[in-house]
Amino acid sequence: MLGKGSLIIIFGLTVAFSTYQLRLSQAVEATVDNFNRHYMETVAHMSSQSAMNMALNEVWLNNTSSDTFMVKVNNCTTVCQITPMGGDTIKVKIRSTSNLYDNEFYRYYGVTRTLKDSIVAIFTRNRPVSEYFWFTNDDKGIKYITNDTLVGPLHCNKVIKTSGSPVFFDKVTAKMGINPSPDHWTSLANFYGGWEIGIDASMPTDLSMLLNTATADNGPAPINTMCLYNQPVTFEFLFDGRVARTVGAAPTDTVVLSTIAPSGVIAAQDDIRVKGIVNGNISLYSQSNIWIDDDIVYADDPNLNPGSDDFLALLTDQHVFITDNTANNSDVIIQATIVTPSGRFRAQNHDTRPVSGTIYLTGSVIQDERGPVGTYWPGHFLPVLVSGYYKNYKYDTRLATKAPPYMPTIDNWRLVAWWE
Repeated sequence: MLGKGSLIIIFGLTVAFSTYQLRLSQAVEATVDNFNRHYMETVAHMSSQSAMNMALNEVWLNNTSSDTFMVKVNNCTTVCQITPMGGDTIKVKIRSTSNLYDNEFYRYYGVTRTLKDSIVAIFTRNRPVSEYFWFTNDDKGIKYITNDTLVGPLHCNKVIKTSGSPVFFDKVTAKMGINPSPDHWTSLANFYGGWEIGIDASMPTDLSMLLNTATADNGPAPINTMCLYNQPVTFEFLFDGRVARTVGAAPTDTVVLSTIAPSGVIAAQDDIRVKGIVNGNISLYSQSNIWIDDDIVYADDPNLNPGSDDFLALLTDQHVFITDNTANNSDVIIQATIVTPSGRFRAQNHDTRPVSGTIYLTGSVIQDERGPVGTYWPGHFLPVLVSGYYKNYKYDTRLATKAPPYMPTIDNWRLVAWWE
């Protein structure tokens, strides 16, 4: 009896341990399959990213708008398609595939598992430069300081500097760095929209289309009566769509804005001065300077009504100044797109004028070098304004899809969407 019982016990233990060993082997096999699958999924995704980088070089460096090519690496086959979508938009689609032997999958289907990964990107070009909220080639060491508040995407092709605790609500990018670095303990600036360095961008410098449009619209009309001016001119915009116009030393007259600028463009060889309430859609171009003599605002405020159709662009070959006068020495409100590809947006006498409050700007500013609007005592924790203005700048979000008339465009391809 004891011998039979021993055999039964030994047989039972053998079956139990064999079952345990089988299940352990299956668990190990499943673990290996899971590891291999995760590894190959990672490899496929990395292959897609590598192929996308190659496609980006084709788009950005070689200006390619239509192409298909294949990349084979890491046992993955990746197909890259660059496809025009009409107008100035292209789609880049990356699709990677790889085969993986998965024991369970093979037992069930009788074939190896196919892994897939894809990335899609959309690019556009010839977009209005006003899509930028704030753009400079060089900030010239001017710092954003405490009480400076900026809402909208900001970019500089050199170094962005901060002191104290300015606030940036949208993404900040710079080609050569941000000082102090936002991730360093000495930085007190608030980058709520994130930041990135090493980003290069370019702005258009050719404003000739504005002069050509104004010349064509002016036709046989005498100079200084319609779209073209060769003397200093002041425009005081009126709420009802008219404008009080002063040309040189001539008496002021009042004209309908849409009548003197049928395509929405006015061009001048000399200085242009502006103020008032803009009811319309107008681009003012000066080959000299533009002066903001008092508040310049829209009849239909886009801060209150995002559907407003009032637009103003101030474009110049030189500078845009906030005039040093009584009207501007207690805050100034500016609603406009400012474009100075060779100059600056700045406050006249920024270092000698009195403390003048705050610039409340809604729109966008594109300039070659950042212009000064004030001076401050450089305390790290609490910089104090000594002359000029604090800044409260806000992006006119309508400019993401609309623009003032004949706004110069950015010709290089720009990434606007990305899916993985």
